[in-house]
Amino acid sequence: MSKVRYIVLTATVWLYTFAAMAQYTSINGDFEINQLRGCYNLTVTITSLVPNVIGFQFEGGNSPITTSPTFTYTSPGNYTINQYWQGPGGQKKDSISVTVVAPQIPQFEILSCNNLEVLIDIQDNYYDRYEINYGDGTIITLPLGTAPTPYMYATNTPANITLTGLFDTATNRCGANTKTYTPLPAVLPAKLDSVVLLSNNSVKLNYQLPANSDNRLEISIGNNSNYVLFKKLTQASQTDTLLNLPLNQNPYCFRIATYDACSNFRSYSNEVCSVTLTATAQNNQITSTWNTIVVGGSQSTRIVRNGSLLQTLPATNISFIDTTVICTTDYCYQALVYFPGNGISKSLTSCATAFSTDTPKPITDITSLTGQDSIQWSWQIPPNSLPKYYEIFITDASGTVISSDTTSLISYTTPYTYPQPDYLAIALYNQCGNTSAPSRVANNIVLQSKTTANLDTQLQWNTYAGFANGTQNYALVITDVQGNVFDSLLLTNTTYTHTLADITSQVNTYTVWAIPATSGIPAGRSNILTIERNPIISIPTAFTPNGDGLNDTFIVQGKFIEQAEMWIFTRWGETIFYTNDGQQGWNGLQNDSPMPTGNYAYKIIVKDLLGNEHIR
Repeated sequence: MSKVRYIVLTATVWLYTFAAMAQYTSINGDFEINQLRGCYNLTVTITSLVPNVIGFQFEGGNSPITTSPTFTYTSPGNYTINQYWQGPGGQKKDSISVTVVAPQIPQFEILSCNNLEVLIDIQDNYYDRYEINYGDGTIITLPLGTAPTPYMYATNTPANITLTGLFDTATNRCGANTKTYTPLPAVLPAKLDSVVLLSNNSVKLNYQLPANSDNRLEISIGNNSNYVLFKKLTQASQTDTLLNLPLNQNPYCFRIATYDACSNFRSYSNEVCSVTLTATAQNNQITSTWNTIVVGGSQSTRIVRNGSLLQTLPATNISFIDTTVICTTDYCYQALVYFPGNGISKSLTSCATAFSTDTPKPITDITSLTGQDSIQWSWQIPPNSLPKYYEIFITDASGTVISSDTTSLISYTTPYTYPQPDYLAIALYNQCGNTSAPSRVANNIVLQSKTTANLDTQLQWNTYAGFANGTQNYALVITDVQGNVFDSLLLTNTTYTHTLADITSQVNTYTVWAIPATSGIPAGRSNILTIERNPIISIPTAFTPNGDGLNDTFIVQGKFIEQAEMWIFTRWGETIFYTNDGQQGWNGLQNDSPMPTGNYAYKIIVKDLLGNEHIR
C-alpha cells in the first residue's frame, strides 16, 4: 500500500479534528447530531441526552416519526430534526436545523513553474476548506482564503492533481476536480501568430499560450523597446481584440510575457508590430507607403494587390511604386509583414483608382478596302492606347472636315461613288479620358481605265496615303471572266498598260493593292474594275482567189470570236456560199467553178466569247 504524505497547517489540523469529532446540540440541549451542514447523501446520527425517547422526525413536523437515530439526506434543502421524549409532566420536543447543499466542482488553475515546480490557484469560495492531492502521494488541506505555496515534483512524470471541497460541519466529501499536469524543467514561452488590423483603432491578436501558464500582454508604442503591461490573458483564450488604439498615428508592437508563477521569472514570445498602409494614385502609377517597426534581420514585407502577391521587399523598404496599373481600374493593396519567429502582421486594405493624363499616340496606319458602293476602313491600334471609342472625320483632299462620327469598333464603312476618292482621318479617345491627335488623312484607291487607239487597256490609280511609312509597291492583279488569275504584277508607279497582244480574255477584272512598307499591316485595296471588250472582227474588202497563195480566201478574222456564220450573195441576192465554221472562208468558187471578178455581198453573224451576236 502506498504511503500518503499529509502537509497540514496547524489551524487546518484543528478544523479537521473538529469536523471529525464535533457534535451539534439541539435548541434545548436534549440531543446532539454529528453533522450540521454538508453535501447531499449526508448521513446524520442523533445522540440523545435524555431518557424515554419516543422517536425522531428528520424532515420536519410533517415527516414520519421513526425510532432510528440515523438518516441520510439525498436532496439539497433546509431540514428540521425533531426529537420526542416522555418527560416529567408529559411529552417533550426539541429541534435542530440541518442544511444540505448540492456538491459544486471546485475551480482551480494549474500554473507551471521552472524546475518541476507547480502552483495551484484556487478560484473557488464555496467550501470551508480545500484538499489538494498532487497525484504523487502528497495531499494538503487549506482553509478557505489560504493561498497554496509552490510545490516541487521529483520527476517530470505526468500527475493527476485533484482539488476537493470540504465543509467543517460535515465529514462527507463533496465536489472534486481533477486535471492532468506534466511538470516542466522550464516554462515554455507563448507564440504570437498574427496581428491583424480591423480598423484604424482596433486590432486582433492571434496567439498560442503554453498550457498551465500565467500570461500577460505587453505593448510598446512607436518602437519595440519600451514595453508596458497591458492586460492579463486568460488561459483558454487564443485571440484578443484591442480597441481604441490610434494605430494610424504610431505602430504598436506586441509581445506576451509568460510568468514562472513560483518565482515571477518571465519568458517572452516573439514580437509582432502593427503595420498601416496607404495607397495613393499618381499619373500611370499607384504608390503604397506603410509604417511599421523593424524587429530583426529576417523580417520582410509582402505587398498584395487584389488578393495576389505583387512584390516581396526587405524590411527596410517602406514604399512601393506599382507601374503595372491600368487607368480607371480599382486596385486594393495590403502589406503583410513577416517578423522573426514566424509572426505576421496584416495591414488594412487601402484602395486607389488608377488614372493617366498622358495623351494617347495617334493612329498612324489606316487601310481602306474599296467595294462597289462602299469603302471599309480599318486601322492599327497604337500599343498601350486603351481605346474606348474612335472619332471619325470625313474630310476633303485638303483635310478640311466635312462630317464626323464615332465608333467603338476598329473599322468603319462609308458610301462610295466611283470615280472620286474619299478621305478620312481618325482620333482615338481612350479609357483614361484622353484624346489623341487626329491621324494622317487616308484615302481610298480609285482604279480607272481607258482604251487607246490601238485597243490597248491603259490603267491608272491614285497614290495611297494611309500608311505612316508609305507604300512599298502596288500589286496589280488581273483575272479572267472565270476569276482565274491571269497575271499579278508588283509595280512602283501608278499606271500600267495592258496591251492588246497580251490580252487573251474578252473580260478582265483589275484590282490594285497598296502594299505597306511596314510589315504586319493589312494592304489597301482599290475598287474592282471589270472591262468587257467587244470582239475584234476583221473582214477583207477584196480577195484574189488566183491560187498564188496570197489573199486566196475570203475569211473572217479577229479576236474574242467563238463562232462565225457567213453567207455570200451575188448582186441579185443569190446565195452562192455558206459556212458556220469560222476557220473556213470562201475561195471564190461555186460548184468548183470560179466566179467572175466583181462585187459580191456577204452577211456575217459573229458570236463572241460571251455569247453575244454581232452582225456584219
